[in-house]
Amino acid sequence: MEWSVEQLSSSLARTIARFEEEEMGVRPSRVTVMVEDDVVIVHLREVLSPSERALARTEAGQAMLQRFNTLLFNSGSSPSVMEQVAQVLRREVVEVQTSLSSLSGSLVVVFALGEAVQFDQV
Repeated sequence: MEWSVEQLSSSLARTIARFEEEEMGVRPSRVTVMVEDDVVIVHLREVLSPSERALARTEAGQAMLQRFNTLLFNSGSSPSVMEQVAQVLRREVVEVQTSLSSLSGSLVVVFALGEAVQFDQV
């Protein structure tokens, strides 16, 4: 079945919002997904818990939260969010970059895509 860009975006938004909620305990207030040839950009709004917002008030806390989110999106869960995104897109995810705004509590995640991947049907 061929998916439209809108269907892919919607599926990815649900997948990543669920991942954030399961791994961090906070459901983003909004998730925006942009799918382009070999890149997917995801913008998650209001993803910081009250304790993380307090931690983000310091430069060291901001750096810690940024490192944590980078690790989480690269390998923090099973199956990893990289694997989940790869399954939705049926493409290899070769790189993930994250950027957390401590001021707005928003997170931007960029997935760089590789070749098409065949997944076993379950």
